[in-house]
Amino acid sequence: MDKVLILENYDLVIVLGSQVKKQDNRYFLAHHTELKARAAGIAYQRGIVKKFIISGGYNFGVRYDYSRILENPNFSFEAFALARWEKSEAQIIAEFLHEEYKVPLQDMLLEELSSTTEENVEFLKILLKRQTFSFAKRIGVLTILSHMERALPLFKKANLNVKPLFAEELLVLEKYGISKICEYYSISADKEEEKMKRIEELISKCKEVSQQFCSL
Repeated sequence: MDKVLILENYDLVIVLGSQVKKQDNRYFLAHHTELKARAAGIAYQRGIVKKFIISGGYNFGVRYDYSRILENPNFSFEAFALARWEKSEAQIIAEFLHEEYKVPLQDMLLEELSSTTEENVEFLKILLKRQTFSFAKRIGVLTILSHMERALPLFKKANLNVKPLFAEELLVLEKYGISKICEYYSISADKEEEKMKRIEELISKCKEVSQQFCSL
């Protein structure tokens, strides 16, 4: 699958957080969040990026409970106050990257206040003004395809110069990543030809979204 695409290097990659779960006092990633985290790990191991901002706040009881997304989010003061006693999305993703992909903790800066994609962008805009990020000339934003389509216009509106880095494009570089894509998108792994056709369609859609964004 390495022949499918050539990925450029980035000085900094922003990983957009999403749902995390908790069971028996153990925190873990929802399936779509795991796709992003594993894609970030692949990017790190392949030298595509060495520094991350991981964006995602304290959202237990705000956006979801321990196992499911809430039909009606609770953005009350009390909900945010209680959520702070749990781990943030950013911390759980960072711990996963550290444990599974040996990403050093000092290479991951956490943005832990946001609860929506809009807030991801607003808090990142503030962070990126710091001299801390003067090294970051080429910045990527990493998430899955469906989330990227919503996120990119917000980055554009905020005048943040980022390049889309799709989790799906990174995952196809590894065999286990392809299996994760098949699980998430309900692609049958039995028929190799059908599987590869569906994955190629996904990658084509990623390229299409990227081209549309760059032409805006």
